[in-house]
Amino acid sequence: MYLTGRNHPQRAAHRPALASGATADSSRRYRCSYTPRDTFGHLNPSDTGAAPFVQFRAANAEQAVELAQKVTGCPVIEAIRIEG
Repeated sequence: MYLTGRNHPQRAAHRPALASGATADSSRRYRCSYTPRDTFGHLNPSDTGAAPFVQFRAANAEQAVELAQKVTGCPVIEAIRIEG
């Protein structure tokens, strides 16, 4: 409620963009770990062993890997399905 006593107007629910060909029922969340590149384009793996990751909604792991490669421009190590 605002200070003027009016209720806040209803907003449209936020929906994440789905991968091509995926529907709301078939999409699942995936976490894709990748090997980053340095400024010269060479692969630069982490010294600690922890790889950076990106998360996507996709129909399957193969589609999630393809999306991660397009977004990061780096080789993807693995795609893990996130339950929940």
